[in-house]
Amino acid sequence: MIPLTESEKLLDAFVRGIFAHAESGAHTYDHTIRVYALSLEIGKEMGADLRVLGAASLLHDIGRVREKETGISHSILSGQMGRTALQQAGYTDEEIKQIVEAIRTHRYSEGLTPTTMEGKILSDADKLDAIGAIGIYRTIAQSVENGRGIEGVIRHADEKLLKLADLLYTEPARKMGRRKHQILSMFIDELRNEFNLGSSHLSQE
Repeated sequence: MIPLTESEKLLDAFVRGIFAHAESGAHTYDHTIRVYALSLEIGKEMGADLRVLGAASLLHDIGRVREKETGISHSILSGQMGRTALQQAGYTDEEIKQIVEAIRTHRYSEGLTPTTMEGKILSDADKLDAIGAIGIYRTIAQSVENGRGIEGVIRHADEKLLKLADLLYTEPARKMGRRKHQILSMFIDELRNEFNLGSSHLSQE
């Protein structure tokens, strides 16, 4: 685990407090920390502003706790909710602007293109945590919570997850993504085959 800076420790405490009262699912505190670690690993190789990137990674999903009730995208809410914490942690107005922008454009499903390197890295790290072994676990956890079953896992993989490796912005992320995509693809192929075999057997009875 990459050690947090003093400013990040303050943000981390803020984020922990928010997720302590959040519902379980695929977007939890442990996901945030994995995205943080992935972001900094990529960011160091890319020469990114790690202070901006680290803060954006820690805050990127906190708006999910209010997304359903407000109908506003968490990529907007997360930046809004994090401003005061960023100020208290000593980030400058310009840094906060960059952090909020990176968070705003990280979300794949909105079809936005990140405008900064830090935004692209955050978006890539978020995608990387949705594929591979961790991605499989998160997808199953979410499917169980939503009552979507095996068909829901396969459908989500087909509609989104299996496309993510081709949508990564940075070369370091693409390198990581190739193996993660392979793991995900093999699992979904086998799951699909076994599910179809079972469904075919039931239909014949």
